[in-house]
Amino acid sequence: MHLVRPRPLVNCPGVRASFVTRFALLVVLVGKLPGACANATESPLTFGEAWRQLREVNPALAAARLESERRAQERRAAQSLYGPQLEVNGRYTFIDQPIVIDLDPIRQVILALHPGVPAAAIPSFTQQVQEDRFMRAQLTAMWPVYAGGRIRAAQQAAGASVDEADATARHTSNTLFSDLVQRFYGAQLARVIRTMRAEALAGLEEHLRQAGHLEHEGQIARAERLHAQVARDEAWRELRRAEAQVAIAEAALAGLFGRADPVTPASPLFLAAQALDTLPTFVAAAEAQHPALAIMAARRAQAAAGVAVEKGRLKPEVYLFGAKELNRGDITLLDPDWAAGVGVRVVLFERTDRIHKLAAAKLLERRVDRLTEDLQNNLRTLVEKSYREAALAQEQYASLASTLDLARENLRVRESSFREGFGTSLEVVDARLTLERAETARAVTARDFAVALAALLEASGQPERFLDFEAGATERIFP
Repeated sequence: MHLVRPRPLVNCPGVRASFVTRFALLVVLVGKLPGACANATESPLTFGEAWRQLREVNPALAAARLESERRAQERRAAQSLYGPQLEVNGRYTFIDQPIVIDLDPIRQVILALHPGVPAAAIPSFTQQVQEDRFMRAQLTAMWPVYAGGRIRAAQQAAGASVDEADATARHTSNTLFSDLVQRFYGAQLARVIRTMRAEALAGLEEHLRQAGHLEHEGQIARAERLHAQVARDEAWRELRRAEAQVAIAEAALAGLFGRADPVTPASPLFLAAQALDTLPTFVAAAEAQHPALAIMAARRAQAAAGVAVEKGRLKPEVYLFGAKELNRGDITLLDPDWAAGVGVRVVLFERTDRIHKLAAAKLLERRVDRLTEDLQNNLRTLVEKSYREAALAQEQYASLASTLDLARENLRVRESSFREGFGTSLEVVDARLTLERAETARAVTARDFAVALAALLEASGQPERFLDFEAGATERIFP
């Protein structure tokens, strides 16, 4: 919305003040018209609609979901670790010369012992076992029977990894929800303040018109009219500043959606006057439902699985095996057509010290335990802080009711006195600014309540309840 600053009212107070007053009121009305050209590209969204859209388009949340799917696929892959492993190996080999079994010395001894036997009657004692070119193809199978608990630990770790990814996605969603609350109701607060500034400008324009008329009639001094002029100009500057704040806040809100066009919040600022649940209730909910604790629990399970894996490395492996030759034409007399059996594998020594790796795995498990304790303490602190901030906002909002009543009545009295020539412009301006400050404080308190409530519900792992509080609001402030 673009505002044109009116020129000072000097010579024609009645005509120009009337024009500017109508213009200032038009600012307020145009800002509320759905078909206004200034809002032609804006997209009004209720908070519920904004949250549904954000869950669909936010890249961080989409990445978290993809990570969950990836780890789910890895868990499915780990489920088959107890099954057999089948392989087909094929190779074509060249050697320097054929492999031959030569037993001719034995043949010569036989002939020497039996000189009467013709040499042709004794067959050759030379047998070619392997040609210098041959191809082998073999089907092999290995089926683990016992692996020291490592297979089960790997499957448990894969399942815990999925739990961690799911909890991380929920944590990302909850954090995004709180960010949306801050930006959405921050933008709505900026729009409410802009409306207040426009209404204040309209009121001060009317006050300036009256001051100009009274000066013209000789009922007030020129200084009184100049004071009204200065107050009107300051209100105009405040309105321009409020317009800039609205543009900034709506751009920040649109940034969450990855959009270039402004996003206009349609849901009003609100406050739920009903008492919140008790603080211990929220603390218990945080300990039971917060996704960060679920993440730590999943990491604890993975660390425990790591300990089980390292313990399994100290134990023997038992497996079944089998092999079948697929190209029988090139096998030698010494090679079987098939073979099967049971195998045992015991690692006596390896380059990495298994004892120290087991100790490292146990230390990781203990580290996760300490981090979980620290997280629990931080969550309790965050829950208490957010709880007290939300309760304080409720109390302050209620206490502002009497302040607003007094400010409205004071403004009415001061304006009436000024019109009758018994009051001063300073008193009217001060009364209007006091009313504006009270209305602004009430709007800020409503925004603070929404932000504190979102933080409280996020910390306690139940952000979905925010929409219930919004639906049951007892106080609403529209722009």
